[in-house]
Amino acid sequence: MEEGLRPSVRQWQDRFRAGDFDSRDRTVQCEAGWYDWFCRDEALAGRLKKISKVVMSISDPFILDNYYIWFKNNCPMVGPLYDDVRFEPLTGERDGKYFVVALDSPHEEKKWTLFTERYGYDAPEFECDNVREMSKYINGIAHELENGIIPAFVTEKQAVEQYIARRCGDRTTSVYREGDHVYSFRSPMDRTVRTVAVSASREDVPSGFAVEQAEKVNSVYVFGPEWPIPERAGQEKQQPQRKEQAR
Repeated sequence: MEEGLRPSVRQWQDRFRAGDFDSRDRTVQCEAGWYDWFCRDEALAGRLKKISKVVMSISDPFILDNYYIWFKNNCPMVGPLYDDVRFEPLTGERDGKYFVVALDSPHEEKKWTLFTERYGYDAPEFECDNVREMSKYINGIAHELENGIIPAFVTEKQAVEQYIARRCGDRTTSVYREGDHVYSFRSPMDRTVRTVAVSASREDVPSGFAVEQAEKVNSVYVFGPEWPIPERAGQEKQQPQRKEQAR
């Protein structure tokens, strides 16, 4: 979408309701916000109608008046084409507020997936099979995006990533949310899926884990299936070991 031609989400909704983007004409679809695609030009209008469901269900004023959207049709190495819609702040400054909603991605298990700048793009922050659930979640986090509030699960995910790095020497493993304070990852050592839980206190033991499984990472405790790595007195003593593992 060209500079200066960025309607807010609210304005885009009004134009969509008015039928401004119904035509299959390539120019009209570019005006609707298509930026890149691998499908036929004539297919864009139909694809827009499907993914627009999540756009049209946005109701929070902060997102409606402070974001614009653009669309991308993706061609994965394996699997069918799929689409996503990207919510970009009108200011041009993302500042952790940028997010993407994908529809029918062959990489994910659910129909709708939300990727956010704050959680990272390696795994969805939220996923579901119903567009109403997705829009409810997005409308629900608008207050956090508006005020720069970082939810606890972002800090917890960072702790899990450090836990994986300490265990496996790998800092690129994707970390998935499985529920409140529960995460999963595929071990880079043996490719098995492992589940961990995070708690603010060693005594606050998550269901299904034992206090002996707690390992302190930063300011929280990660409860994992492996025996904990003993804490060391100084950070400078831990660093050489992590560097050696990362080679």
